[in-house]
Amino acid sequence: METNLILSISFIAYTGAIVAIGLYSAKWRQKTTDDFVLANRELGPWVSALSASASAESGWVMLGLVGTAFTDGMSAFWIVPGIGAGYLFNWFVIAERLRKSTAGSGASTLPQYIAYRFGANSKALRIIPVIIITAAMLGYVAAQMNAAGKAFEAVFHMPYYIGVLIGAAIILAYTITGGFRAICWTDVVQATFMMAALIGMPILLWVKMGGFGAVSAALEPIDPSLLSITGGKAGYALLGYVIGMFGIGFGYPGQPHILSRFMAAKDEKTISKGGWIAFGWFLLVYVGAIVFGIMARAYFGTLADPEQALAVAVGEFLPPILGGFVIAAIVSAICSTADSQLIVMSSTISRDVFGWGKGNGPDAAAKYQKIDRLALIILAVISVLFALSENRVIFTMVLYAWGVLGAAFGPVVILGLMWEKTNKHGAIAGMVTGALVAVIWKEVPFLKAAVYELVPAFILAFLVTYIVSLMTQKK
Repeated sequence: METNLILSISFIAYTGAIVAIGLYSAKWRQKTTDDFVLANRELGPWVSALSASASAESGWVMLGLVGTAFTDGMSAFWIVPGIGAGYLFNWFVIAERLRKSTAGSGASTLPQYIAYRFGANSKALRIIPVIIITAAMLGYVAAQMNAAGKAFEAVFHMPYYIGVLIGAAIILAYTITGGFRAICWTDVVQATFMMAALIGMPILLWVKMGGFGAVSAALEPIDPSLLSITGGKAGYALLGYVIGMFGIGFGYPGQPHILSRFMAAKDEKTISKGGWIAFGWFLLVYVGAIVFGIMARAYFGTLADPEQALAVAVGEFLPPILGGFVIAAIVSAICSTADSQLIVMSSTISRDVFGWGKGNGPDAAAKYQKIDRLALIILAVISVLFALSENRVIFTMVLYAWGVLGAAFGPVVILGLMWEKTNKHGAIAGMVTGALVAVIWKEVPFLKAAVYELVPAFILAFLVTYIVSLMTQKK
């Protein structure tokens, strides 16, 4: 049987299973406003942990991080401590506080939490988060569609735009029907596929090359700096690189698609157990992605697009039946983030723009879900159009959106949960500062070259939120 046909059959089998799980989840749908966006706040520890993790990491790990390790070598490991700290802080400091706060207030979206916490009658507190979330997440989802296009292009040799459209169709097939519950259930399968691929592929390549000695010998003539943890950098260049890689972890408390899993968790036990499950998954996936990227550089030498290293390796040395499932793992990573972000954007639009104050009964739930589904389709179409543009570097696109969201919402969420004097004025100033500084820093070449924009934007937004809250305290 032709290789591409076998690959296609195994991939279609996976895709059919994922869509079936999503459709099956609709049987548990309830007529409440929380159901479509938070699965009625009933997630257990495994679903919470794997869903939060899969939605956080996406195609930027399977393709983007592998590509970064392919290009930078050992220095890519600097990302691990910062991301690990972000995971631990989110799960063991933020998650339970946010779950209790949103369950008590009835908030089902991040803008609703911000509004209820700082002043439900403030239009600015509702509209500013909606604008930031929609603008940043459209780029984020576009990066996932971008990853789908690259994966299908590398493996099935189909036009890039066809891969983008297939990825969008798979996501919409189950998200529109099952909502948040469908996303979380399919995330568990997708997270498992991602982990299996990023454990199995490095082991397979290690055996094929004959161990790390052979890898080192192959990298030395290509570029000796690939074997150095400094990556050939020194002085301010090294400091900026390390701070930037560490600083990616600053973004975790401000990502709406991750925070929604905490809002949906069933109880405190779910959070405490889920945190360790999520952290273990993160270690396996991140280390696997970096090790594979480094070994792929030794094996291939050069590639036209380093972010296609995993997909190219599938065709190079996996039997087609297994290759189809690894491609499924790549698409899993893409879907598990894009679907979460689409539903965060659609629920934000339906509840925080059109539905504010319309109640929580069955009639309100039905109206919300109509808007949710329409918004999902429109937002997916816009994201596809972005993905078809010329900007196709997944790692860069994701980090930009991650930086804007992390800087805009991270300080406000942290201070709002942990410092009772944080107020409306501080929250508004902090969100605007975080988003603007992240964008300006990214667009100014010498600032962009110095350090990742999330780091200065987060610090400034934190200080502004704190200082403005102190200055505007009522006596």
